[in-house]
Amino acid sequence: MKLQNLKIHRWFALGLVFLAIATWAFGQTDFAIGSIIKKFELPQRDSDGKLRLTIYGREATVMSRNRIKVNGLKIDIYQNGETETVLTSPNSDFWRIENRLTTQDGIAVEHPNFRLTAKEMNWELEPSRGSFKKGVKLMIKNTKKEDDS
Repeated sequence: MKLQNLKIHRWFALGLVFLAIATWAFGQTDFAIGSIIKKFELPQRDSDGKLRLTIYGREATVMSRNRIKVNGLKIDIYQNGETETVLTSPNSDFWRIENRLTTQDGIAVEHPNFRLTAKEMNWELEPSRGSFKKGVKLMIKNTKKEDDS
């Protein structure tokens, strides 16, 4: 059981590292306060040009120099060219100065090995750490194949 938890933690941490890189790139662009960006898609590639993740949003509003409110957030994290992990939140905030992503409206992390949901999230992007609160549920999926006895 401990080995399985380590594998899940490693995959989740890896995904959030990619999230940090992508969010950092989004946060470096300066928009006027009140600007609204609709139906955006931000593909993020590694130094070799390989697609690592794509950030989607129904709408982002620049609330202040520090805060960008994102409605309909979806992040696809790729492994070997295929979507492996998907993060979704109906409403979230990216805090540029603190370099963190928060939500009080729900977060879901879907991975082939697990599904994590929570009402609240506060995630520091640079050290890739944070917390999930209120109604946290982690469902570990059985990925063992029939012939793997």
